[in-house]
Amino acid sequence: MEYPIKIKGKTIKQVTKLNLSHKNLKTIPDNVYQYTNLEKLDLSYNRIEVIPQEILKLKKLRTLDLAFNNLKVLQGALFKLPKLKILNLHGNQIKHLPKQILDSKITTLILSKNKIEHLDESLISGITKLNIVDNPMSYVDELVIEDDKKVVIPSMQLPKNETENKKIIMHKDKKKIFISYAHADEKFHNRLMTHLSVLKKYIGGFEEWSDKKIHAGQHWKEEIKKALDDANIAILLVSTDFLASDFIENNELPPILRKAEAENTKVLCLLVEPSFFLKSELSAFQAVNKPEETLAEMEKPAQERVFLKLMDEIQRIIEVE
Repeated sequence: MEYPIKIKGKTIKQVTKLNLSHKNLKTIPDNVYQYTNLEKLDLSYNRIEVIPQEILKLKKLRTLDLAFNNLKVLQGALFKLPKLKILNLHGNQIKHLPKQILDSKITTLILSKNKIEHLDESLISGITKLNIVDNPMSYVDELVIEDDKKVVIPSMQLPKNETENKKIIMHKDKKKIFISYAHADEKFHNRLMTHLSVLKKYIGGFEEWSDKKIHAGQHWKEEIKKALDDANIAILLVSTDFLASDFIENNELPPILRKAEAENTKVLCLLVEPSFFLKSELSAFQAVNKPEETLAEMEKPAQERVFLKLMDEIQRIIEVE
């Protein structure tokens, strides 16, 4: 099975990043394996059940995102990729780690929200960053974490005697979320902030910033610049008013786009009203909802589902990073 892949201005050999998330794919398209110079492949939010042997054709792959698929078993081929460092398997149905993981080069492994009941410490000796939150685990075999490892595990599920003599690092640097919007779209901004406050209660790990946090007497341009410099995630509430704003165009978008190009900032576009989004340079970035399905055109329940989809994506980014 092939899937139409359109990348403007680049040949197959020039493509190093490919995003096929949210495509309702049941299998990895055959033509993906033609992109042999891929370093980053995003297949999240699909229905993929099997990782075929052909994945080994992607010898330069460093980051593979398979979050929110239907994987139950991890095929050994996945762990033979010579340069794979980051593997995101959040939100699948995996119960066990195969022994082949011992031979892999993976250093960051995201296994949160799966069905893992038992973790053999010997299998993760090479992992320096591991997330296994939201798994039905009862214990972790003799898990001793060195100072240079970051492990996020559901420690509240471990018997007290199992946590003794174990050094578990739960701290993660907080991500910074910058929210850019036109004041005409304030009602959507306010609803977004409500959803972010709920997400923070459940997972933590981030701080959100919008111009609402500027207090009287503060140098507002400096505050905005600092927030932009610190941002790991940028949420853009796109509308005609947003695209028409000279301030946003001249002061907010340039640093966001520069950081996105350097892969420091993840840009998420929330389409709040019909606009020229598809004709703008922002169309190169991931949109949470379709241009023909903007928030302003939806009933309240449909709007809420879009916000929840955005929260899922933010959680995924936080857990991967």
